[in-house]
Amino acid sequence: MSRRRKRRRKAFILVLIEFILAVLIVAAILGVGAYFLCPIKELKVEGTDLYTSDEIKDYILDDEYSGNAIYVYVKNKLFPKGDAEFIDSFDVRLTGMNSITIHCNEKKILGYILQEDGKYIYFNYSGVIVEISETFVDRGYMKVEGVECEKPEIGSTLSIGEEQIGYLTSLIKILNKNDLMPNVVSYDENGRIVLSYDTYNIALGSSVYLEEKIDRALRILPQLDGLSGTLHLENYSSSSTDIVFEKDSE
Repeated sequence: MSRRRKRRRKAFILVLIEFILAVLIVAAILGVGAYFLCPIKELKVEGTDLYTSDEIKDYILDDEYSGNAIYVYVKNKLFPKGDAEFIDSFDVRLTGMNSITIHCNEKKILGYILQEDGKYIYFNYSGVIVEISETFVDRGYMKVEGVECEKPEIGSTLSIGEEQIGYLTSLIKILNKNDLMPNVVSYDENGRIVLSYDTYNIALGSSVYLEEKIDRALRILPQLDGLSGTLHLENYSSSSTDIVFEKDSE
């Protein structure tokens, strides 16, 4: 290697070292400035009422440096937390030099199954288990009866069979579309479904003619106002359109 190349190489290394040192010095100055100029003076929590603001604050601001807004923002961008019950993720937003907002993204829940051991299995619109907890969340979620999950795991699909999962998800979409979501969905040993509302039930039976059954139910329900009993649609077909409403006994 010629002397000229050696000198160029040494010059390049010196420039590189000076550049790195300059970056480190600037970063150190910015870090010290952020530490002293950006203490958290205002903190907001939004997106959930399942936890108090103090509980969320203690969960996110979990180390000795968490009194600094910049630190908390950067830390939660690099190492986001998302393992709290019923919370899918947290968005930490820097809303000022001295203020942050923590937005809680709750897990999307459609309904739940109460197990014999007292635990609640919460699932989403796809029949996937999103939470297993001893805590009951009173949000008006749909309850499913007649289903037992032997070894439930978060992320797994309800163990009611692929055909019944398809039935349930199709049914949910139709009911949700027509604003007819029930309080309880009950399965029997043959997979037939009964929908329970405040004063009446709808016995759907199997998934055959599902859309037609719901369509007929929507037409009939206004006539049942003030009555209690069961609307039987389990035997409905294109050739048998007779529908019976069985009133509850006094």
